[in-house]
Amino acid sequence: MGTVHLNDRDDLRSALARLAPGDCVEADSLSVLADNARGLLAALIRIDDCGADFVSLREGIDTRGGQGQSFFALCRALNESELSARRRDGVERAKEEGRYKGRKPIAVDEGLFDSVVALWQSGQITAREAMARLDLKPNTFYRRIKEMEDLKMKDYKKVQQEIKEEIKEAAKQSRKDLDELKKQVKAEAKEVKKAADEKLELHDVEREMRHDRIRAEVEQRDAVRQMKKDVEAEAKELKKLMENS
Repeated sequence: MGTVHLNDRDDLRSALARLAPGDCVEADSLSVLADNARGLLAALIRIDDCGADFVSLREGIDTRGGQGQSFFALCRALNESELSARRRDGVERAKEEGRYKGRKPIAVDEGLFDSVVALWQSGQITAREAMARLDLKPNTFYRRIKEMEDLKMKDYKKVQQEIKEEIKEAAKQSRKDLDELKKQVKAEAKEVKKAADEKLELHDVEREMRHDRIRAEVEQRDAVRQMKKDVEAEAKELKKLMENS
């Protein structure tokens, strides 16, 4: 591990050719690296790709601390944004000129990519080591990560929608079954009421017949009693006539 102090851009080119992981590149100012933002970001990313740290004395930048990875990640994000803007401009121009055929995707073993990304996301390897194992540049690596996350989110939303549809269909079927059950209960209640009414009507008929039979028996007894009185009266009258003769 060593510290390489840059005095000019020739020093930078020389340093980049021999930097090793753990080395530190030191400059009095960021202007030593490049005279524009694009060149500056490219130089910083190359330093990070070599596994080295960077210190700028004027701007107070020091990636040897805990914020080093955050600084380089920001540089990569800014570089990706700038590259994306240039690609969009180039695509638009190519479309206007009828030359755009789309970008041919870089072939990557999906199984290997998933396993390496899993190691990186679990903290077992660094992003730099993951890119080396996959033989991918940072822009391609992070773009593939985003595509993978987008695909997972799409699948998640699809499953979520399917679950919602299943719940909706189950609720619909439940309401249908409940309505059918209500109809059955209503029909059974109607039959029970009909049977009860018929039984009550039969009971009323039987009671009326019993009352009629009782009335007939009473009337018969009264008729017999009256007939007996009439016979007794006639016998008495007949006896009286026989005595007078």
